[in-house]
Amino acid sequence: MKRLFILVFALSTMTLMAQTPINIIIGSKTFTATLADSETGEAFAALLPLSVTMNELNGNEKYHYLSSSLPTAAYQPGAIHAGDLMLYGNNCVVLFYKTFNTSYSYTRIGTIDDPSGLVSALGFGNVSVRFESGQTTDLTSTLSKGERVKVLRDGRLYINHNGATYNVQGVKTK
Repeated sequence: MKRLFILVFALSTMTLMAQTPINIIIGSKTFTATLADSETGEAFAALLPLSVTMNELNGNEKYHYLSSSLPTAAYQPGAIHAGDLMLYGNNCVVLFYKTFNTSYSYTRIGTIDDPSGLVSALGFGNVSVRFESGQTTDLTSTLSKGERVKVLRDGRLYINHNGATYNVQGVKTK
């Protein structure tokens, strides 16, 4: 059992890294994004899955205020690019859908890999957006015989050990 808890701890750390790619779902369109390799990216990944209503601002961005703060490392990017996912202040998530120059400071959360179609998906006005983990990872090769690991799309981790299934906290589920 001690080995199982060590395995759970090691894999739960790997789960966070496995969440670097995320999906941003807007209506029927899904965009793949890559989170920044930073405290901010990791903290945002920990919130997933997350469904929010994003408000329109300035004809180039959608924003949503989170109920909690994220770590910041604000800088002045000079230029914003379509597909940038940024943090304004410490709790305002901003998804930019047009490229423009700016003097404002932001903390990078991530970037949409291919923002083609983002403008039409976001449309005019406020929009519902879902952020979720974008990767399912098979870590079976790192396990002993008879053990299985499954990282679900929403980032939950399950381990099959000696015929029993455990969640990432080590609590038996079946």
